[in-house]
Amino acid sequence: MKKIYVGLLQTGTIASIAIKYLTHYKYSHVVLALDDSYKKLYSFGRKTFRNVFNAGFVTYGIENDFFAKKFYNTKCAIYEIEIEEAQYRKLVRILKRFEKNIKQYHYDFKGLFIRVFYEPKARENYFVCSQFVATVLSEAGIWHLPKPASKIRAKDFEKLENAQLIYEGKLLDINT
Repeated sequence: MKKIYVGLLQTGTIASIAIKYLTHYKYSHVVLALDDSYKKLYSFGRKTFRNVFNAGFVTYGIENDFFAKKFYNTKCAIYEIEIEEAQYRKLVRILKRFEKNIKQYHYDFKGLFIRVFYEPKARENYFVCSQFVATVLSEAGIWHLPKPASKIRAKDFEKLENAQLIYEGKLLDINT
């Protein structure tokens, strides 16, 4: 058996505050980690501090500048999921595919705010964070989605099968 981690985050950016307001939910961003060091988080989001429109598939850790210097007040809820070894290996292969083909994946700006008001349609190779994490968990056989991945929101991860809430608080305090 292996353990993976899904994090629900609230960074405090203007976009995250707007999403929080529109969704009436305290978290606006979703990340995936393969271990409890959280040195590598997988998601879809901004690639640089200053340019919110430079976004797509990203990997970062809680110790890098993204959180350590810019978004150091990020709040989070971390869920631990125990999975089979075969599911873990498949998940790793899926994530490597995203890393290898990073340029073909795009952030779904069009669908971001549409999903607050309407049911968005999935577009091939376009993701928001919650849709990405739901997709990779589904493809790896870890989560049987209750609805299409394009309709999954951050709050839906609270109901993730076999998930245990193991931490809630400031992201940078998680390992203290």
